Amino acid sequence: MKNTMIAVVTALAVGAAVTAYAENVRSPYGATQPVYPGAMSEVVGKTNAQAESNVASLSALSAEWDQAAFGTPSKPNQFRVYGRNGYVTDGPGYNAMVSLIRSAVNDTREGNDHDAATKIAKARNLLAASNHRALPPI
Repeated sequence: MKNTMIAVVTALAVGAAVTAYAENVRSPYGATQPVYPGAMSEVVGKTNAQAESNVASLSALSAEWDQAAFGTPSKPNQFRVYGRNGYVTDGPGYNAMVSLIRSAVNDTREGNDHDAATKIAKARNLLAASNHRALPPI
């Protein structure tokens, strides 16, 4: 899982860089130029900034996920799923985090930046809630 997440994050970073380059290069056979020269660069800059932000957030989430190192549950409704460094969750919580991460990767790849950012935040919150060492004593 660790290598898969690293490969996914790397592929997204490379894809974002290639997309940014492709959007900045003008084809002589492409559409007509915008009314004023800065029109296209303003839109492209905003889109790429959000995509780069999502790639960075996914990279950070991947690092946290690797630090947690949860074992894959043997049953979907398993009562406890243990990880390293004080991380503990249950089967549905594990499945929710995995589903959110995969969906965020797909949304980032497809350019749904707002949806991806929302899912990354939800996954980070679930992961933080499963870190029992970080919780204050009662």
